[in-house]
This record gives sequence, structure tokens and C-alpha cells, in this order.
Amino acid sequence: MLNSFLTVGQQVLILFMLIAVGYVLGKLKMIDEHSSRSMSNIVLSVVTPCLSVVSFQRPLEKDSLSNFCLVFLISIGIHVGSILLSRLVIRDKDYDRRAPLCFSVIFSNSAFMAYPLQTALLGSIGVFYGSAYVAVFTILLWTYGVYLMTGDRSRLKLRPILLTPNIIGIVAALALYLLQISLPPIVLKPMEYISSLSTPLPMLVIGYQLQRADLRRALRSAGAWLSIALRLVIVPLLTLGLCLLLGTDSTVTVSLVVAASAPAAAMLSMFATRFEKDTELASSLVSAHTLLSALTMPLIVGLAQYLA
Repeated sequence: MLNSFLTVGQQVLILFMLIAVGYVLGKLKMIDEHSSRSMSNIVLSVVTPCLSVVSFQRPLEKDSLSNFCLVFLISIGIHVGSILLSRLVIRDKDYDRRAPLCFSVIFSNSAFMAYPLQTALLGSIGVFYGSAYVAVFTILLWTYGVYLMTGDRSRLKLRPILLTPNIIGIVAALALYLLQISLPPIVLKPMEYISSLSTPLPMLVIGYQLQRADLRRALRSAGAWLSIALRLVIVPLLTLGLCLLLGTDSTVTVSLVVAASAPAAAMLSMFATRFEKDTELASSLVSAHTLLSALTMPLIVGLAQYLA
């Protein structure tokens, strides 16, 4: 059991060393808000779709495909359960505060933080299964997430989501996988080089965001601590319990727990700005979740590896 904790802890430590580089570069003004947004857009629009395609370039196996579908269904359950938990537990009377707090419980950093750890622990099959979680995350982010931040039901539209680079990348990758179309090396190799940026670039962005955050503000309210407890402890443990109850494959269990144990999604800061919610609280929440996840992720993911 100790070996499981140490293995995960080592991988999380590597990610946080990269985050520290982004923190220092931000302090030295070598990364600013503009370059941070540019890197985020590159990761979301180019790197992540390439990573999906590369990860799906594998033989069509019945077990892998059925596990992918299972991860998709369980991911829906995780997000629906997180929505219900956040509505029951987060009771802040100020909606401009309550919306970011609930958002931080429901949406994890399942691409920026989870993909690198899934790759390190499980290889390409981890990202293959993780893509199913990210697909559910993306659909709900741009429907329920937007509704949560605006209170406007007219925002619940599917068409804009289907045109996001993440979904296009997953659909294209899945089509190639199901049709068993192997990309030629002249196409695949550049995509592999681009997908290798899926670890360092997001970590630099997170590090930059950390050096701008007011952690004291995030941690001085009961609502913030509730959101941290739910996002980093309760939801991951419920996910692990559900996987053990269903008897899922060990790689499925670990991949899901990694995604569910990731800190609050970095998109929270962007959504709070765009929809005029408490932006300082949002950025501080993301930073507090990210820092504390250095303690919780090794413990919970290590436990999942031991029990799965």
C-alpha cells in the first residue's frame, strides 16, 4: 500500500515542480495574463485534441471499448452526484459567491491535471479512458456550467458544445479508432510531439495563476472549505466506492479516481470573469484547491491503486 502512495506522490510532485516553474516565471514577469491565456487556448484547441487522437491509435478491443462506454456512463453519474451534493451543501446566500463555490465542486481539472497523471500512471490507456470523462465534463461545462453561472436556461444548448475543439478531437479520435484507421507516421509523429506538451504547458499556466491568488480570501469562509472537502475528498472517495461496488477494471477505477480527485477546473476563473461573478474568489478557489490537491491526490489515488 505504501508503494502505491509513493508512486502517485512522486508523479504529483513532478507536476508541482512544473507548477513551481510557472510560479517563478510569473513572478519574473516572463509569463503574463496574455501569454497565460494563449497557452491555455493552445492546450484546449490543439494539444488536447492531438492527445486524444494519439491515445486512440490502438487496436480495437472489445474490453477497451466496453470500458470506455462504462467510464462515460459512470462519469455522468459522478457529475450528476456532484451537482446534487453542491446544491445540498453549499448554502451561501450571495449567488455571486454561491455559483463559483458550486462550480468548484462539480467541475474538476480533468484535462490539465488529470491527463498528465493518467499518462504517468497508466500510459495511453489512461488517457483513452480519461477522454470519456472529459467528454462528459465538456458537455456539462458548456450547458449546466454556463447555466449555473448565469441562471439563464436559454444557455442550455448542445450545438455550441459539439463545435468545441475537445469534443471534435474526441469524436475524430473515436471515429479513427472504431474504423481502425491508422494514421501514417508523417501525420502521427507531429501529433505525438504536440501531445507531449499536454503536461508542461498546463502546469506553467496553473503556476502563473497561483502567484496571483489571494489564498487567505479563499480559505477564510466556511463555504470555501466545504467546496474543498467535497471536491478533493468526498467526490473522489464516492467515485472509488462506486467503482469498487461495480467491480470495474483496475485501469478504469484509477483513471476515474484521478479525474474525480483533480482540483477545481481552471475554467472557473474564466467563467467568473466572463459572467461577472466573484472573480477574486474564483481565482483564489482554483489556487487553494490546486495547492491542497498535492496532499489529497496522492492519498486517494494511491488508495485506488491499492484497492483496485
